[in-house]
Amino acid sequence: MVAKYVMLADTTRCIDCKACEVACRAEWDTPLGYSRDWVKQVEYLNDKGMPELQVFPGRCQHCDDPPCVEVCPSGASWKREDGIVLVDDSTCSGCELCVPACPYDARWLNPVTNTISKCTFCQPRIDKGLQPACVQTCVGHALIFGDANDPNSEVSKLLQEKEWQRLVTDEVNIGPNHYYYTAGKAIPADVMPKLKERHLAGKAIENIVNPLGTIGIGGMMAVFLGAGIKKLVDRRKDVSAKESSHEQH
Repeated sequence: MVAKYVMLADTTRCIDCKACEVACRAEWDTPLGYSRDWVKQVEYLNDKGMPELQVFPGRCQHCDDPPCVEVCPSGASWKREDGIVLVDDSTCSGCELCVPACPYDARWLNPVTNTISKCTFCQPRIDKGLQPACVQTCVGHALIFGDANDPNSEVSKLLQEKEWQRLVTDEVNIGPNHYYYTAGKAIPADVMPKLKERHLAGKAIENIVNPLGTIGIGGMMAVFLGAGIKKLVDRRKDVSAKESSHEQH
């Protein structure tokens, strides 16, 4: 069975020590002032009128239906069969169309490489059988990563044992693979994703097909248009072929 990688964040165990952010920056040599992951503090008044503080570790949600992949004209943004969303630096033009398409604000233009950076669940480490740097460094064991399709994995067991929430709304529900445990507390609106232009897949494809008329990206994107669409279609055909092969077996 193909792996289905997910990240769990137990907000009741997070102490906002920033170890995950430091580990991520060290792992990826992130430029000063930028980060692939973060911990957001949210202050609010509870039902009794008393102030409370919640912390939410965040990063790319590696969505089942990622709008960033749909809007990428060069095919640089793509999703692996195991659900990890990646960026091919050799193909990325740095056009930044994917940046506003992400409702989780998880993408940014790397000023050093001039390509898009984001959390990859530390894909090179995963492929070597290691844990993501943030998970390995988390002192409170608030971050748990693994294969949700493996019934014996820690994430599979925890998903069954506790009530987890995802950052979804009526407007934005694109299948994020990042789960949060809050001990029953509602997730504050400040943490929830925001609907943005070119968010929906159909809208994104329309914008790519007619870039000058709908998003005015100019002549530069026309160079990447043909190759990008072809690459995107080829990847989808490859994934479909693999899925059909697994079903047959």
